Amino acid sequence: MKISILNWAKFQHYKTRRPPWIKLHRQLLESRHWFELTPDASKLLVECWLIASDNPDGTINCDLGDLAFRLRRDNDDILPTLQELALHGFIEMNKVDASNSLAGGLQDAIPETETETETKKKQTQRKRRVYSDEFEEIWKIHPRGPKAKAADEYKVAVKNGVTHDKIVKYLNAYQKTLRPDFEGVHLFRWLKDERWEEQEAVKQDTYKPTVLVDWSPFEEEL
Repeated sequence: MKISILNWAKFQHYKTRRPPWIKLHRQLLESRHWFELTPDASKLLVECWLIASDNPDGTINCDLGDLAFRLRRDNDDILPTLQELALHGFIEMNKVDASNSLAGGLQDAIPETETETETKKKQTQRKRRVYSDEFEEIWKIHPRGPKAKAADEYKVAVKNGVTHDKIVKYLNAYQKTLRPDFEGVHLFRWLKDERWEEQEAVKQDTYKPTVLVDWSPFEEEL
């Protein structure tokens, strides 16, 4: 996989590779996309900047598993987070054809049988995740952020006792509070922070004034 840091030449330029430090521009404080990132994604972005400084063009060329190992992250977690960075315009990801990159060194190797090749493909092929109908319902209400992480947080929430109907109720209410210039937090963050508790508390604390009927300040006391 090839990961390219966008605008690398504009913000980072060095005479030598592997510099002891990289630039962090103050302009980042004015970026709405930066503040919309999850804490995990913003941390990963800085780590990618550091690794990209190894190459003049600001690219990272390595297998996804190698990148996860170098950053001490789980393979299943790093891909959704990279996709989040790409979605917000910080990086670009391009898959590298492993057969092309290894062809030069394997010209004289003995070819494997078709059965062995197909077996390896099946073993290494990433399985497409299947989500429950209940999660698909809430994802349809607020389809924002990494879907896999949101599904995991939904399972945790239900396991901890919150009902599916309660999540749907308050997620719909949360969706109505959003504006065109703010699309809301990612669904997994909403679930992880148990935002339905906040909305329920606000609803319970809503002020309800007492209305007096047929009362007059001029009414004489009996």
